[in-house]
Amino acid sequence: MEHLADLAMHDSLTKLPNRRYLESFLEYKISEYMRFGRLFAVLMGDIDNFRYFNNNYGHEAGDKVLLNIAATIKRNMRRDDLIGRWGGEEFVGIYSVGKPEDGAIIGEKFRQMVLHTELPYGGTVLTVSMSIGVTAIRPNDTAVTVMNRVDELMYHSKRTGKNCVTADR
Repeated sequence: MEHLADLAMHDSLTKLPNRRYLESFLEYKISEYMRFGRLFAVLMGDIDNFRYFNNNYGHEAGDKVLLNIAATIKRNMRRDDLIGRWGGEEFVGIYSVGKPEDGAIIGEKFRQMVLHTELPYGGTVLTVSMSIGVTAIRPNDTAVTVMNRVDELMYHSKRTGKNCVTADR
């Protein structure tokens, strides 16, 4: 039974934490912030032009892109952070930070990490970029306000040319 519970908290393709797990961890981090003042930042990244991979190379290539990014994330994740698959081609990271401005630095490192993830596929090498939004927790935030804000920041990155980070601090 324990194995089934574990599966319910992880994405079946990437084996990264899934949205349910991320939402639960976010609630925990918010309560920790409220009680102890421990700052954290939330990152949302969306793979740029993901439909291109599926349409031009097939869904198998799209899955390989997701798996490669997941493997890169696992190799680079700090112990106190949580990064998972939010859904589709979106990833969310929840990071402990010392000051709100640290979120932008983490976002840029994440963007570079994804950009340098290469995928050999059928005699070619596919490269991937990601549009990223980052925000730090604020005193009156709820899980909904944080996620709405980071989602809007990520879409700002999409609208302003992709393959960039938009942070609110």
